[in-house]
Amino acid sequence: MDYLDGGTYSKQVMAQNIKKIIAQEYIKCAKDPVYFMRKYCYIQHPTRGGIDFEPFDYQLDLIENYNNNRFSINMLGRQMGKTTVAAGYLLWFAMFKPDSTILVAAHKQSGASEIMQRVRYAYECAPDHIRAGVTEYNKGSITFDNGSRIVSTTTTENTGRGMSLTLIYLDEFAFVPPRIAKEFWTA
Repeated sequence: MDYLDGGTYSKQVMAQNIKKIIAQEYIKCAKDPVYFMRKYCYIQHPTRGGIDFEPFDYQLDLIENYNNNRFSINMLGRQMGKTTVAAGYLLWFAMFKPDSTILVAAHKQSGASEIMQRVRYAYECAPDHIRAGVTEYNKGSITFDNGSRIVSTTTTENTGRGMSLTLIYLDEFAFVPPRIAKEFWTA
């Protein structure tokens, strides 16, 4: 096989080079959620359809905040792309941190479903060589072949009870009634 640089390469050498490039790309994604999201996450724009995720500076700060802090409380305005950032980060976490259990809880089922829909969309748009395999895939949860899973539900007194959770994402937790919020944390 001849190439523009004048070299001749066998199919075996080309296949080995491609495997090395894919492995290097996978490692970059595993190390850096921002890299993964910029390069492989697509989002659904309301008027333009599926587009590359190009985060704003405050969204980059949000990703870094999630990644570098065990506890993170964020108070942001509406329509700033925080759900999109959360979905991309949760997908990254599940695919590249094996044996993780991620709970997504929202004060309404529609909120939890919206986050999972964005996770599923980003997953489906990611290339095969980057995304983890899936063993269960439904509306309320995704289980990956690396042992990780993302489960979404409403915030109740019993949400998460008995689960060994690695990461909890609480959407609009300020709207959960105080009695339920207290019992949720107790559970």
